[in-house]
Amino acid sequence: MRNAVALLAGVILVCTAVSGSAEPLTDFDAKLLQQLTALDPGAVETWQHANAARAAEQHRVAVELYAAVYQRVPAFVHALRRQAGEELRLGNRALALTHAREAVAIDRSAENLAMLGEALVIVKDGQPSAAELEEAKKGATEAVKLKPKDHYAHGVLAQIAIQANDLDTLRRETGTLEVIDPKAFQTHMLRVNLAASEGTWDEAFGALERAHRLGLSDDDYKEVKKNLTSAMPFYLRWWKPVLKGLAVWFGGFAALLIAGAILSAVAMRAARKPPQQMTKNATGLSSVIRRMYSAVLSLSCVFYYASIPIVIGLVLIAGGGLIYACFALGRIPVKLVIGVVIIVGVTVVSIVKSLVVRANDEEPGTRLDLAKHPRLRTLLGEVAKKIGTRAVDSVYLTPGAEVAVMQRGKHKSERCLILGIAALDGLKIRPLKAILGHEYGHFSNRDTAGGAFALSVRKSLGVTAVGLATGGAAAWYNPAWLFVNGFNRIFLRISEGASRLQEVLADRWAVFAYGAYAFEAGLRHVIASSVRFDAHVGATLNEVVKGKLPLTNLYTYQPAEGTKEEDVARAIEQALNRKASVYDSHPSAAERFAIIRVLPNRTRRIEPDDDAPVWSLFANPLELQREMTTRVRADVAANYGVAING
Repeated sequence: MRNAVALLAGVILVCTAVSGSAEPLTDFDAKLLQQLTALDPGAVETWQHANAARAAEQHRVAVELYAAVYQRVPAFVHALRRQAGEELRLGNRALALTHAREAVAIDRSAENLAMLGEALVIVKDGQPSAAELEEAKKGATEAVKLKPKDHYAHGVLAQIAIQANDLDTLRRETGTLEVIDPKAFQTHMLRVNLAASEGTWDEAFGALERAHRLGLSDDDYKEVKKNLTSAMPFYLRWWKPVLKGLAVWFGGFAALLIAGAILSAVAMRAARKPPQQMTKNATGLSSVIRRMYSAVLSLSCVFYYASIPIVIGLVLIAGGGLIYACFALGRIPVKLVIGVVIIVGVTVVSIVKSLVVRANDEEPGTRLDLAKHPRLRTLLGEVAKKIGTRAVDSVYLTPGAEVAVMQRGKHKSERCLILGIAALDGLKIRPLKAILGHEYGHFSNRDTAGGAFALSVRKSLGVTAVGLATGGAAAWYNPAWLFVNGFNRIFLRISEGASRLQEVLADRWAVFAYGAYAFEAGLRHVIASSVRFDAHVGATLNEVVKGKLPLTNLYTYQPAEGTKEEDVARAIEQALNRKASVYDSHPSAAERFAIIRVLPNRTRRIEPDDDAPVWSLFANPLELQREMTTRVRADVAANYGVAING
């Protein structure tokens, strides 16, 4: 493979050659003019016209004029040398060599020796022979000794070094020219050659830029830059753009993280400022922040999908580079190569699979027939009317203690209430109304509308993570796993920050409609019920499974070794007072209580059934409990392979 010196030689030779033969009127030219005047004043005008033609690159005219001067004044060998230089510019190498050799024979000066060396190494569409290179090097070396500070002689010797791939000579001559002629672009072009030959590509491109600023033509600049770029190893050719791209990419990560942290802090600070009217529940600064959250979430989603090709590329590059390194070592560790191929394959398949995942529109629980529970249906309508929104279309029962709302269906038109029956024991109707007021507040604030983009990102992240984990590719050395893990944290921080603001704004609806006391009582009850139910389920299933006992009603079953009340009370207290992390979807209960207590207090009409138990709204509580117990038994069998009799 040809080295960088050979690749760039053609352009550099032309540039340096022009320096030697088209120099401006210097002190040297003045001396030549004095010498010619002393020999033959009548030849001076022709000499000056020849120099002007040379400067204007009218080489054919210059050849004729220099020949005329030399024919008239044979003792003035400088005319013969310059005639040789102009013939070389015209491509008449044979004539140039003849006249250059004749000039050296007459006067073995530094200028004549350098001119001969230049004529010997410049070969149009070819390369000088080894003998010509050797002759040129000897002559140019002699010229440099005769005039150690002559930039033309040093430049010619550097040309010869380029053609001969003589890096030592090129290095020496380039250093010399950088001292004696630092403002000539040709000097920096020599540095381009040297740096490219030594593989110091940044230095080569830097020298090229200096040469361009000092006079290298645009065409030559573009040609050399193109040659430099193609001469670079491919992995070096792209590393700077790749690094810049990665820097921008990581900058995007940082920007999203900072935006999420700032918005989260601002949102909670704004949420602590109580509105004076219910109609301002989601307006003012809070609504501005909601829009900002929406914009940042959308940008995060776009960033995620834009990152997918980058992540796949990093995985392929890392895997391919490792395999290439293995082959380059000469000894191929087969197991390692197979392992790399498997990890890369699992990673790419997991990522691609995550992009085509489709959400399953499964029912979130067991649908409750509201026609059989008219009192509950009436209450749901009353609360919706008080909040000023449409009532839920469906109620789904679950075994646990959660209470939530969602919209489902092809067009997200079905409003659903998810009601965990474990939360209903001991709950009174007014606190339930307040809880439902909070859930309806989400509908009023349109928290359940949209969000499909963010949901698709969450699902894609989940599918990728599961695929990597099950395929054994979830490791620190896998760029895809690092991305999934890191982006998931950032995305959670941003999305859950928005969720915390939504919860606080929904709390306002409940408080304005039913009072802070009722909502706090309801929220405390739901949290306590969740803790109690988890403890009860653990003790019950442990006893039932070990003793192979039947389980008809999970909610009324009393295990022989029940949970200790003091332990449960301690767990409830911890749940109520724990601090929320930046990844929590809800503010801490204590923080929510503090926020709602400062909301404006109002006198509200007390309903006759406010203190009635919530189970009074249902026609058949025991039947519902047994139905949920059946569902628990089915879940245990499906997830753990343990069958429990009913």
